[in-house]
Amino acid sequence: MGLEARLERVESREAIRELKHEYCYRLDDRDWEGVVDLFTPDASLDYGGLGSFEGHDGVREFAEGFVAEHLDATAHAVQNGVLDVDGDAATGRWYVTSWITLADGTGGFRLGEYRERYRHGEDGWRIESLELRFRYSVDHDEGWPNLETHEAF
Repeated sequence: MGLEARLERVESREAIRELKHEYCYRLDDRDWEGVVDLFTPDASLDYGGLGSFEGHDGVREFAEGFVAEHLDATAHAVQNGVLDVDGDAATGRWYVTSWITLADGTGGFRLGEYRERYRHGEDGWRIESLELRFRYSVDHDEGWPNLETHEAF
């Protein structure tokens, strides 16, 4: 593989990493249209027991329906990203750590794994398919303390 092809592959991997990080921030910021923009129009999402969704309308349904209705706050962190780029297509695997506050005020911690496919087009890299499976889940019945009013130290 020549230098130009290797550089293009590195740039693609970095763009996909940024795409994944944007997904987490936009979801946590509750920027639903911003989340939708990160997906291809024909995207497929499989959140296991939380449901499956198709296309931009499905992404919007997941964000505005499930997330907005059931979760008051989230904080996602992705790590251990492994990406394989092949021209305008790529696959990725990530661990995700997510702290959540449910609509009833209780909280929880989740650890899961994303498996994704990406496609490069006119608008750059976008998520073509997303599958999430949780591996660990811990509930926190009292919710998380409000750090604006809670003295931690």
